[in-house]
Amino acid sequence: MARVALVGPEIEENLSLRYIASSLKAAGHESDIVPFNQALDFTFALERVLSFEPAIVGISLAFQWRANDFLAFAVALRERGYQGHITMGGHFATFAAKDILLDFPEISSICRQEAEETMVALTNAVLSNGKLEDIAGLALHAADGGVTITPHPALPDLAKLPRPDRRGVPAQCFGHGISPLVSSRGCYANCSFCCIAAWHEQSLPGKRYRIRDIEDVADEMVEMQKERAIDIFVFHDDNFFVPGHKRNFERFSALADALEKRGIGPYATVVKARPTDVDPKVFDVLKHRLHCIRAYIGIETDADQGLETLRRWSPAKQNRKSIDLVRKLDLYTCFNILLFDPDTTIEDIETNIAFFRYASEFPSNFGRVELYAGTPLLHRMQQEGRTRGDYMQWDYDLSSPVMERVFSLSMAAFHERNFGNNALSNRIMGTRFDVEVGRHFHPGAVKADWVREGKTLSSILSNDGADALEKIVNYVRREAPRSEDEDFARTIADGLRATEDRIRSRAKDLARALRDAIGRGEPLTELGDLVATPLQEARQIQLAG
Repeated sequence: MARVALVGPEIEENLSLRYIASSLKAAGHESDIVPFNQALDFTFALERVLSFEPAIVGISLAFQWRANDFLAFAVALRERGYQGHITMGGHFATFAAKDILLDFPEISSICRQEAEETMVALTNAVLSNGKLEDIAGLALHAADGGVTITPHPALPDLAKLPRPDRRGVPAQCFGHGISPLVSSRGCYANCSFCCIAAWHEQSLPGKRYRIRDIEDVADEMVEMQKERAIDIFVFHDDNFFVPGHKRNFERFSALADALEKRGIGPYATVVKARPTDVDPKVFDVLKHRLHCIRAYIGIETDADQGLETLRRWSPAKQNRKSIDLVRKLDLYTCFNILLFDPDTTIEDIETNIAFFRYASEFPSNFGRVELYAGTPLLHRMQQEGRTRGDYMQWDYDLSSPVMERVFSLSMAAFHERNFGNNALSNRIMGTRFDVEVGRHFHPGAVKADWVREGKTLSSILSNDGADALEKIVNYVRREAPRSEDEDFARTIADGLRATEDRIRSRAKDLARALRDAIGRGEPLTELGDLVATPLQEARQIQLAG
């Protein structure tokens, strides 16, 4: 038996680490899951790993924007005298394996792609002093100072993988347990900006997209409810929806049937969807039979240019059709807009401003498309000679000085709202989630006025943001002197902060009213928004240039 420390973000239960932990356990090994959610966790996580005395430390490097944190952690382990094997894995580690190993001799190996079976094989080999070069799915230091890449690993059979390790106390909202799960792996899309789609592209000629059997998913959900009191199931599938409305209707209906057959208690689901997935029959099943209380819709942009640049497959009219449908169903939805991309124009910004107003009662956020490792968009920008930086963080200029000015002013004004420590654009999503949990599980305690208040707060915030963006566009359009930019941005920011203060106060009042009426547990906004949006999960729209 070997001890393995698994280090990574655990803001939610980290399924990638937890699937590895359960696979290690099935192979007779012991693991510790060590949370490293933010820079403040560094020392605690370091001491916990060292006290565990593991033979292997596995570090999750899924998020490129946090690569420096986790690489520094590996260096610190060596500085503290750790002599064992350090491996890394995840999207960024897979794409940047050669660069990481060449720049960081502290790292012993990189696990490429899905790593459950690779980690078991690696652990067995380290324990027995076996030959690592014989293990598929690794990047290793070579004797000549270079890097050895072993063959691509076979994709694990989802039906045979042990269910993820569910140790620890789950998050809760008003006493209802919350936990993530997946009903599939992979992505059938090819969006140009997405490292997840690019990562799964490497699975070829294997299947880029695999789904679990519905009966197995239902068994897991019922088991989670009985053993851990999970009532809110957050599906983290890259594609919860399969291609085709008819297939989705059949699959979701079958899942609802399977859950009812097993006698599951009251429950709710949280899912992600593409605009093209939003269909009346499918979403009727989703809301009324699978009890969906939040559906994130990947709008990304309402501008035709942006949809083409991002390779989104969806016409702009589908965005409004999806909003119209969820509005009719009264289904809580949120979305993000990639307002700035390499080809964005002033007219595109105005198109998206209009969309913010159209869908104002649904919480949203916005930012810039970033260039992530392995993506077609990064490759295109490199080919065009428009990138600067290195594999750790690529940067680029927008399509014109005019757009750079709009971007710079927007970032100065909106950073606190969109990406600050208490970013209200994200927190208001948590407020709406609290309301939906309350009215789903405790309908007699939640007043209709509170539901309207949740929507109103989102609408005020969205329209206030649209007004500010409109002022920025008009300011740049009239070619105001650049010497006035700093004062102008400060004036816009002051207005945004004033609105945020008013909304935050009302949101706290709403949270208190819900808590007092329901009389159990705490609202999620009191604990931090643990039901992550894709913005929080991958920083696909981080604002820092």
